[in-house]
Amino acid sequence: MNQIPYVLSIAGFDPSGGAGVLADVKTFEAHKVFGLGVVSALTYQHESHFASVNWVAFDEIAKQIEVLAQKYRIGFVKIGLIESGECLQQLVNLLKSFWPDCFIIWDPILKASSGFDFHESAGLEIAQLVKGKINLITPNIPEYEFLFGTEQAQAIVNDLECAILVKGGHSDKDVVCDQLYQMNKDCVSVVSKKVEGDWQKHGTGCVLSAAICAHLANGYDLKKACTNAHFYVKKFIASHESLLGFHG
Repeated sequence: MNQIPYVLSIAGFDPSGGAGVLADVKTFEAHKVFGLGVVSALTYQHESHFASVNWVAFDEIAKQIEVLAQKYRIGFVKIGLIESGECLQQLVNLLKSFWPDCFIIWDPILKASSGFDFHESAGLEIAQLVKGKINLITPNIPEYEFLFGTEQAQAIVNDLECAILVKGGHSDKDVVCDQLYQMNKDCVSVVSKKVEGDWQKHGTGCVLSAAICAHLANGYDLKKACTNAHFYVKKFIASHESLLGFHG
């Protein structure tokens, strides 16, 4: 019997369960992988209101990971809400010390869906801290502009030595177009018609990156994983008329 893979989310705790580590674990297990979770921040929110955040110190994040490393072999990791570039760098180095070949996805969450800003000043220097050590970055359009300005995505990919998936949900067009950029490959576009609440649904970015992680753990290549995840998010958005969605 084939062993079910273990997949790890390192993300914020959202009491509503719509985003962060709870949403990631729901997504993992909907995709038939074991979901493990490490909390990087305590957030005080629900799907339509964000009050504040309490960052978990890196030492406390490390303790959570160290316990898991004693038992589990983890090949795929998704990193969500994180306090700073320095913390991200420490985190990636720790992950690589336990699982040198693990595939790392960084979803650079800069603003809650309700509008709360987590970081006021950052940019390309954050990504430079983990150059060559992460495999995929999944910014939406505002996050991409915040991190990389007007730089072309293919140039950023070549510089950072990792793939970038630019999520198109914030576009004012009638379609959502996610664009995957990889080293030495042509850009791949995944397109679907927008549905009601496409960019407003709580936790869609978390769900997308977690679904990609799960599909990779199940043996799909990055192009297919991103494509499948795109359409999983469409089902998630359409699953309920509120700002929360169901997994299945």
